[in-house]
Amino acid sequence: MKHKDLQDLIGGVLLSAVGLFFALYSQRYDLGTAARMGPGYFPTVLGWTLTVLGVLVALPALFRKGPPVKIQLGNFLFVMAALLLFAFSLRSLGMVAATFLASFVASLADRDITWKGRALMSAGVTVLTVLVFSVGLNMVLPLWWWNA
Repeated sequence: MKHKDLQDLIGGVLLSAVGLFFALYSQRYDLGTAARMGPGYFPTVLGWTLTVLGVLVALPALFRKGPPVKIQLGNFLFVMAALLLFAFSLRSLGMVAATFLASFVASLADRDITWKGRALMSAGVTVLTVLVFSVGLNMVLPLWWWNA
């Protein structure tokens, strides 16, 4: 398999696997119709779309050469730590602080970003998160630790 584009091949297979899982798992819910969507409609459509996109990424990778796969364990650990930090701090710190901290920790995976850049990026992600989930979707999530 040295001559294959392993990055795109593995990425496409993983995208297809995740999409297939969600498409099949969402069948447990009522699908509804396009005019009157049930709770399973959107995850089913997104799952099948992700499956097709994964195939479209993986198939061409079988026929082209690619760079060798370089595993960056440190980056993986920073991103996983950010996800866990967000999951475990959302209720106690609120969405604003949890999002800022998680974004900041995830940005540590990129060594080229300055500390000021990390702070600005984390602030931007936090503002977008609050706008999308609290303002746009009206989700009831505690914004601050004193609301939690």
